[in-house]
Amino acid sequence: MGCSVILTIENDKVIAFEGNKCKQGEKYTIEEYRNPARILSTTLLTTGSTQPLLPVRTSNPIPKSKILEVATILAGITIEPPIKIGETVLSKPCGIPVDIIATTDLAN
Repeated sequence: MGCSVILTIENDKVIAFEGNKCKQGEKYTIEEYRNPARILSTTLLTTGSTQPLLPVRTSNPIPKSKILEVATILAGITIEPPIKIGETVLSKPCGIPVDIIATTDLAN
């Protein structure tokens, strides 16, 4: 839906919240303030395939503060076929409880 919200923070506590158009907006905004997280989408190099890159993403959002660290690890990975869409290609990067999953098939 999208809306502009205003949080009033004192001593790292939310003391006022206004502007949300739905109940989920309040929960989302407070979580975004306390622990912003994003889905990371990128590509991995491949070998043994006519497709030079394999698109992948995290199975769940990861903390924004960890995106560069995870992306750096993924930049050093090369994947070999066959890989099926949805298949996990890496579990728990940097100890984060998510999987890196393929978003398309990778054939020979």
